[in-house]
Amino acid sequence: MAMLNFNTLIKFFDRGFILKLLLIVLLYSTLPLAEIFILLYLGEIIGDYLTLALAALTGLVGVFIAFGEAKNVLTVLKGKIKEGYYPGKEFISLAGIFTGALFLLTPGFITDISGFLLFFPFFRNLVGRIFTHKMEKRLRELYEYLKLYDI
Repeated sequence: MAMLNFNTLIKFFDRGFILKLLLIVLLYSTLPLAEIFILLYLGEIIGDYLTLALAALTGLVGVFIAFGEAKNVLTVLKGKIKEGYYPGKEFISLAGIFTGALFLLTPGFITDISGFLLFFPFFRNLVGRIFTHKMEKRLRELYEYLKLYDI
């Protein structure tokens, strides 16, 4: 049986951590309700089948756009690695793009709008920094690995 990390247990006594955790749980539980409300409302206005088709189409188009954006960023990333430069901005951008693609794969219009917002560099970099700020050491190790194997 694995032993729990003491620092992890201490976090549960931190008021700020508990509030963040409750906010995440609240968002996680209210977002599907809002999505259902929007789907039902649009279903009454434009019809159920058209609403479902529109939801599927926005997600599908968004994923294709995300793949194109990721391909462009990966090309720049590989170029920087070959030149010997650390591609920190590209790692951040990729994290934002993958987050946007995940939002676009989630059914619903709120998540689709959130995913499309992540195609704009400001929002993409903001979200990418949130996800990569604690991974700097691992990203540097990944950079060294990619540089070594000339990817």
